[in-house]
Amino acid sequence: MDFRRIEMIFIAIFIALDIYLFMSLSGSQTTNSASITNRSQTSQILKDLKDDQITVKRLSNQKRESYYLASRQADQTGLATASAKLTGQTVSFDKTRLTLTSVLDKPLSYKKGKATAVINTFLKGNNNVYQADQYRYSKALSNNQQAVYVQKVPGGQMMDEHGQLIFTLDNGQISQYTQTYINKVQILREKEMTKISAQGAVVDLYTDNEIPNNSKILWVQLGYSALLDANSSTVYVPAWQIAIENKSTKSVVVKRINAFTGALMKNRSEVSS
Repeated sequence: MDFRRIEMIFIAIFIALDIYLFMSLSGSQTTNSASITNRSQTSQILKDLKDDQITVKRLSNQKRESYYLASRQADQTGLATASAKLTGQTVSFDKTRLTLTSVLDKPLSYKKGKATAVINTFLKGNNNVYQADQYRYSKALSNNQQAVYVQKVPGGQMMDEHGQLIFTLDNGQISQYTQTYINKVQILREKEMTKISAQGAVVDLYTDNEIPNNSKILWVQLGYSALLDANSSTVYVPAWQIAIENKSTKSVVVKRINAFTGALMKNRSEVSS
């Protein structure tokens, strides 16, 4: 293994990350309202939320320690290799999306409210799921149509499509799942304190007109999301995931706030209730 080359790759990632952070922090001086909001202003904004028929439960204003993480694209071969070793299923692998899709030879049956128990038993079986012990169930991301498990990483868990295990639920039957997995996750920097709390993330979204009137904040969770690609590697940062439900249509959108900088992250995913 060319350790010198790997070292140069991560130096390049550091440089790209530093440039990105400088630009984000410079821009946030004028656009990130959370950085200039004091306690009295926050209290007023929380009152404004209620006036706009935006329902939100009491949120923590505590900040947390997290890492900058990275993975090299060249290392993402484990899932493809493992697909040939899985048993009792027909497996395909999308090299572009780095996604494994499996159709079970014998569907799993479950009773109402018991899907996760059946899946957890399945995960414990040999050669059923690659790196099964590296995932944990996410109640927030799951619904009546799918059970979502997220990959555990240093300092927390993934909360985007790069590290998820998704089982399709269909009238008491589970016949397929999709899987993504981040191999060889690297810590880029020592653990540091986030700039934004759960409460701050919601306040920031509201002041930037990202939360419509007559809506409800279903949940707010911290998890890692992809920030940027640099030199054939991907950098991940802790991000507050905020699920917002339209009270009229019941549609749900999940928005993400970079917990280190307070910037709105562009990619958004929609989930059904």
